Amino acid sequence: MSSEMILASLSKVWHIIPIVIFIILFKKFMDSKGKKYKININEEHEKKGLTLELRTIEKYEKLGYKVIYDKTKDDEKAQGVDIVCNKDNQTFLIKCNNNSKPKSITAEDIKTFHKNAITYVKTNNLEEKDVKFRYVIHYEDALDKSARLILKDDYYNCRYVIV
Repeated sequence: MSSEMILASLSKVWHIIPIVIFIILFKKFMDSKGKKYKININEEHEKKGLTLELRTIEKYEKLGYKVIYDKTKDDEKAQGVDIVCNKDNQTFLIKCNNNSKPKSITAEDIKTFHKNAITYVKTNNLEEKDVKFRYVIHYEDALDKSARLILKDDYYNCRYVIV
């Protein structure tokens, strides 16, 4: 009796199954196309000299922040804080990572940035409650699953921003 009911139900909705499959495949195609577009746009920005750091600075300046940026890139700074933004009593410590390879940014990268940002806060006598950390990327899929988990954790006070 129950098998007859299942067959009767399926006979009424069988035509919906190909539509659902088509929608899923179309969504995957569009996501793939969007990823390629974002990578190409970032490459064009880089060719024009608009680095991820410069685009981030522009974004925060438009939001009304005072931006401090040190253009020198020594080894010590490479894992540290790239940009500091201030507005009212709010400070953002920002690390830009221009890596476009899928899943290339790991939890260790985020932890290293967090450690360096905490050191920056202590060195510059900032109030921890007034400081937020931002990890700027241009492509969401560059984040490894472990990095996504870290960025969702409130303990690290860090979020990612796509520019």
